Amino acid sequence: MKGRPLLPFAIIAVVGILLMISISIIGLNQRAAMDEEGEGADTEEVVEFDDPVEAGEQIVNQSCIGCHGGDLSGGSGPALTGLEGKYSAEEIADIVQNGKGAMPAMPHDDAEADAIAQYLLSIE
Repeated sequence: MKGRPLLPFAIIAVVGILLMISISIIGLNQRAAMDEEGEGADTEEVVEFDDPVEAGEQIVNQSCIGCHGGDLSGGSGPALTGLEGKYSAEEIADIVQNGKGAMPAMPHDDAEADAIAQYLLSIE
């Protein structure tokens, strides 16, 4: 085998391995720093709305119209209009947070789920 010397390939391999090790160490240090920052952030932020119905409308427009239709009259999910008398605000908030039937649980806190419920009960 005439020709290619093995030394340049060995140098590239060693440099690559050292680079991989150093990047891994940097990543582990950054992860440890992020974990330390996150430990002090365990307090849950309480959300309050000036107008829960308006806030509920905004949340519904962001989260619900994909399945329940743009006018909430139904799509792949059931209609969300005319719920007054069928469900209480607590039941709607529970459905939003825990799901029901084919509807998955949605990641909304209590205040957001309550705002959604108040909005849905306000529309006909």
